[in-house]
Amino acid sequence: MQPPAGHGLPHESAPAEPRRLLPELPLLLRGLALLAIAVGALAGLVGAVHRAGWLALPLAPVFGLIAALAGWSAAIHLTGGERFDDHPWV
Repeated sequence: MQPPAGHGLPHESAPAEPRRLLPELPLLLRGLALLAIAVGALAGLVGAVHRAGWLALPLAPVFGLIAALAGWSAAIHLTGGERFDDHPWV
């Protein structure tokens, strides 16, 4: 996208980061730990429903929320994390 005529860019674009197959080691370890939490929460949910049936109904939203949020966080960490700005000064 080009700036309007007569307006310059506020700063130069940052150089592109090198592409990686795997994220940095700290992100990889946190992502794998979060993935283990998500899988554990789903296994806990399935096990609770299997053993207690309808009595496990109050636990279902809690385990489901834990699994969803941990899975989402794991996906962010395992794909390299979020980048909020492309410039190193910000």
